[in-house]
Amino acid sequence: MKRTTLSRRGKIITALVAAAATMGGAGIATATPPVGATLVDRFDGKFLTPHDIKVNNVTDVVQQTLTIQPGGETGWHIHPGIVVLTVKSGQITRKNADWHCTVETFKAGDSFVKQGGVPLNGVNETNEPLVVELVYLKPEGTPLRYEREAPRHCNFD
Repeated sequence: MKRTTLSRRGKIITALVAAAATMGGAGIATATPPVGATLVDRFDGKFLTPHDIKVNNVTDVVQQTLTIQPGGETGWHIHPGIVVLTVKSGQITRKNADWHCTVETFKAGDSFVKQGGVPLNGVNETNEPLVVELVYLKPEGTPLRYEREAPRHCNFD
């Protein structure tokens, strides 16, 4: 009979497998299902790129559904906190009054963040209604948005 000696790594793996097998048979407590509770998924989206979201002095959370008809727009504005948006249906074109006058387009299922003092205008340039779900995180006592004038340094037409 040949005797095999396990390396340190082999002993650790063997111990972990044995522990997992023991716990599986021992009936480890699992989460309990909800009782008398209903959860409805309203929308779901995915950021195109990962985000590290950090906001100071947030006290208020507001959720809204925004519908923009074809050819409609949000008007130029900024937000005092942060807004997480998910396009539920349609497509939105976000025009930013930054130094590069950037234009971004988001379609159904896309999520994006609006943070900071750069004015923007969300436009529905399609022939279909646009529905966007918004979650605002903002300091107490501030409005959801501040109106701004259209930027003079950008030509979005």
